[in-house]
Amino acid sequence: MAAEHRYARRRPQRRPVGLNIMSHKNTENKSIGAAWWFILLLLFAACAPELPNRSGLQAVTAVPTLDSQDAVALCESVDANWANDWGLTIRALQNLRALNALCDDGIAIDNRLYTAYIAYGTALEQRGQREDAIAAYQNALLYNAAGREAIGRLAWLGIVTPQPPPRCEPQQVTDLFAAMPEYTPTEGSFVQINERRFSLDGTTYPIHGIVYYPRDYPGIQFLTAMDVETVAGELDLMRAAGINTLRIFLWHGGMFTCIGNGAVPLADAFLRLDLFIREAAARSMKLIVTLNDSPDLTTYPLYSSPRHTVEQIEYIVNRYRDEPAIMAWDLREGGDFDYLGVDGFSGVFARDTVLAWLADTALLVRQIDPNHLITATWERDSEATASLVDFISFQHYGNIADLRQRMANVMDSTDKPVLLSGIGYSTYTLDEQTQRTALQLALQATRTNGLAGWMIYTAFDTPLSVTCTPPDDQTPCPDSAAYHFGLWNTSYFPKLALDIVLLTTGGE
Repeated sequence: MAAEHRYARRRPQRRPVGLNIMSHKNTENKSIGAAWWFILLLLFAACAPELPNRSGLQAVTAVPTLDSQDAVALCESVDANWANDWGLTIRALQNLRALNALCDDGIAIDNRLYTAYIAYGTALEQRGQREDAIAAYQNALLYNAAGREAIGRLAWLGIVTPQPPPRCEPQQVTDLFAAMPEYTPTEGSFVQINERRFSLDGTTYPIHGIVYYPRDYPGIQFLTAMDVETVAGELDLMRAAGINTLRIFLWHGGMFTCIGNGAVPLADAFLRLDLFIREAAARSMKLIVTLNDSPDLTTYPLYSSPRHTVEQIEYIVNRYRDEPAIMAWDLREGGDFDYLGVDGFSGVFARDTVLAWLADTALLVRQIDPNHLITATWERDSEATASLVDFISFQHYGNIADLRQRMANVMDSTDKPVLLSGIGYSTYTLDEQTQRTALQLALQATRTNGLAGWMIYTAFDTPLSVTCTPPDDQTPCPDSAAYHFGLWNTSYFPKLALDIVLLTTGGE
């Protein structure tokens, strides 16, 4: 939806598979992701409280006395001081850790310590206390050695120097390429643009779409574990409901290896994608394929265009350039979060850097593939992409009044087609009738404002049994709003909101 998956605010994580998501039951907006603690960071104030002695930071205020042996009192202190006094919060959490105790919410203490240190470091950065912020981020890594937020902030502060990407032996690379079969495109026509609408075979093609992950293979499991034959029934359900387009996400980390050698493909992942494309084409469904899902923004940052990321894009686009079932390449979802920031964090990259990368990548893709349209799903700054893409894509997971205003603003900014590429509401925090009403108003707004279509996040609720994957130790993840955005529940039973889709599409 992010740590790995950013796109909750991008797509309400989406399932953030691969992350240990534990929230206070807030609605998680992505971004295929962000972890639970990102939501909590919205609350912190720009203050500089005292850290406990083990942090190595100087104490600046007196610390109230805590009973280090009373787990109940320590949990109460954490709740009372969270986002108000990070020093006292961290001290209480460390005492709980020493006691090997959990609070009633069951959230792992190491996760909360990591979050607290990240929040504290961010506050220190805002106050200009660079060295103290570095110490806080380094302490965060004591509780999550692979924490992308801490690593990213340290890299931004000039602390981490990436090593050359790992290389494989030449024979291994040769064998991996030899295992890749050629791709044979399906038959059909390419979607085109006619003024502010899409067209197919000379007829207007309104997008009635789904931001899609298979029920049992969310997040990075889509291409690393999916049994395509088992999702055929899901495609049938969606097609019968009048859905004609799916937006899917390619995580390059699961599609390539040996990045020091460039774009070295993994046959299993590509064969899954090949078969999925054919299954969609057999049902006359089009695909918007999102590249660069959950990219590396720290060690080999996407926006510095390392050689292997460029070659991976080239490889994917070359392989499928003649596939008519693909409607468009979505070059990056949530790219505006990388400069505008999200969930209390400042953007790590400059706006000009991100937009320059988008311009270069769009040019690269057009040079390789003249058949497919190009877009980029931004959320708050989608107008900035207008001159670089063929149609504007934006997503919205807020209230209807803001959605209507957002639509009007985007439509006024361009004469290109505009697609609402992500909209959804979770029945974890709303009842089914409220979800139905919200989607009804959203789809009506797309028609009233003259958009070229809509895409709902998502088709199916996610079973908790598939929500956590390694390196997380626990399966399943705790329940959260992220897993309940579907039009169907985990038993494939339709929710009330499906009625609105059927009325709009004329489906069965």
